[in-house]
Amino acid sequence: MPAAHTALDILGVLRSPTSVLALIGTTAARGRAAAAVASIAVMAICWCAAPPAAAGDRLTDVFRNELAPLELGPLADVLADTVASTYPVASASSSVTYAYNPRLEAFERETRVLGPIVGERAETIGEMQINVGVSYSYVDLESINGTDLSDLRNQPVVDGRVVNRRIDGTVVLADGRLTNFLPAMVNADLDVDAHIVSPFLTYGITPDWDFNLTIPIVTSSLRANVRDQIPDPRLPQFALPTGSPFAETRVQSFSESATGIGDVLFRTKYVLLRDGPVDLAATLGLSFPTGDDRNLHGSGSMRVQPALVASRVVFDRLQPLVNAGFDVNAENAERSVFRWAAGATAQAWGPLTAAAVFLGRHDLDEQTDTIDAPFFFQVERNDIFDVALGLRCLFADTGVVSVNALLPLNDEGLRAEVVPTLEIQYAF
Repeated sequence: MPAAHTALDILGVLRSPTSVLALIGTTAARGRAAAAVASIAVMAICWCAAPPAAAGDRLTDVFRNELAPLELGPLADVLADTVASTYPVASASSSVTYAYNPRLEAFERETRVLGPIVGERAETIGEMQINVGVSYSYVDLESINGTDLSDLRNQPVVDGRVVNRRIDGTVVLADGRLTNFLPAMVNADLDVDAHIVSPFLTYGITPDWDFNLTIPIVTSSLRANVRDQIPDPRLPQFALPTGSPFAETRVQSFSESATGIGDVLFRTKYVLLRDGPVDLAATLGLSFPTGDDRNLHGSGSMRVQPALVASRVVFDRLQPLVNAGFDVNAENAERSVFRWAAGATAQAWGPLTAAAVFLGRHDLDEQTDTIDAPFFFQVERNDIFDVALGLRCLFADTGVVSVNALLPLNDEGLRAEVVPTLEIQYAF
């Protein structure tokens, strides 16, 4: 009894004077409480053990420094402010849920349909139940607003401005005119990717209330190959005489990676309606800006994520679900986002559950400052649509292994061709 009481105090759990106190005396309840504390301790160790951000340059600083003369500087803020929003977040809903049967004096699984991989269902895990797991995702960004990141080329002229190199003194052009600068044609090949390992814990506080803690560890990489040709052949008025020493082509390459904590995510869910036409729950997420945005580990801002979740198990084999909510930027409300999800999970065969969920993200405004001279691309407000297709497989009664593919349905925003996710979790 004292050990379980201590564990609940550490978790900050509000105890029910009836059901919880009755359960806490059992060996199983003491074990679950102790396991919850141990799981949180392990996740805290992961948080503390992750390498801190370096005190010097970050990944995106290459655009502000070495590549700034080629008008690539604005890309630093664009990538820092938006890349982390492309990282997938696995569902906080436990794949396996339980309800206490007082007649049997034991917990029973509620349904054979496993929970979604992306998106949420209304069910909570069950009182004093624990689900621990880890997910792995790989994000390789390919395009922004339909423009291939591996084939960026500057516009020759934007609002009367050109990408140029200043010349000490003057240069004689082919037509005899003099100039103190020469325009450049810049071709940039950018490769931005991230490996994301996310340990997580879900704990049932009451039959209707649970919470989830997710601590992502992100290894991000940025590679840039830039080729600039002087003068720009698309501007013949700046042609140089044959053999001019000022005509040249330069190639610069940069490649760096960094590992660190991403944005730590705390989520809680409370069931508002059960056993009606639909089950209805309210969720609240808090995304803390613990990830270094300049290293492409986090968003750089605190985000509050309220949402409503509706779902219902049909014929004990199919579970449609609908989610709707906001991702509120606590530092700049105009950069908040409306999100929704609609889909279903279904028991496909034996231990296998298939999931298909359509996802929408609608920016209320641009997610970062617009670019004054958009030589390569402009920041836009985006409406992003994806579909998540996946399979879950039950093993060892309460263990679940999952595979998921997140596929884009349009080309707005920063996009990967596919974002694969693997996940393993165990409930007890």
